[in-house]
Amino acid sequence: MIIMNDEAPQKDCEPLEMPQSVPRGLLRHLIPRLLKSRDMTGTEIMQALHDLTEGEWNPGPGTIYPLLSSLEESGIIKTVKTEGRSKTYSLTEEGREHMVMIIKKHRGSVGHKTRLGPRIWEKLLDPSERVQFHIHGTEFAMDTLEEIADSLKTKDRQRLLKHLEEMNSRISSLIDLLKSGGT
Repeated sequence: MIIMNDEAPQKDCEPLEMPQSVPRGLLRHLIPRLLKSRDMTGTEIMQALHDLTEGEWNPGPGTIYPLLSSLEESGIIKTVKTEGRSKTYSLTEEGREHMVMIIKKHRGSVGHKTRLGPRIWEKLLDPSERVQFHIHGTEFAMDTLEEIADSLKTKDRQRLLKHLEEMNSRISSLIDLLKSGGT
């Protein structure tokens, strides 16, 4: 809308939306992963995703049900029970094999791809906002590592310990730098 004088426009612009935080296509891999542990309805899948993300991501029926149909057509999942309009889905053996193959194939690139969006977003922030962004990320990572530490196998515990010791050294250096007022 072009304004020819100092009057405010009659119609406000749409608000700027936050960028997509969940990588496109991730849901196609999450649904079979959820069905690996138990059979679920579409509603239960939506609730599980809500719970896993503490309410921060809520894909709706218009996203979930077409994807369930697509996964069923491709043989990854199957309907095991129908009650009225509600279907309960299960992961097929083909779906289990497909999951293993995908995880092996993309093991190294998954971390990089899931960090790409946040890394780009982070570059757009002012320094004080970047600090807050990374504090939040660090707290989230620490909470997650504390939750899973007891369930790790010995090899994974040793690998985590090695990385934490390396990070501890870097954190100590950063603390010393901040205390001294240096840059």
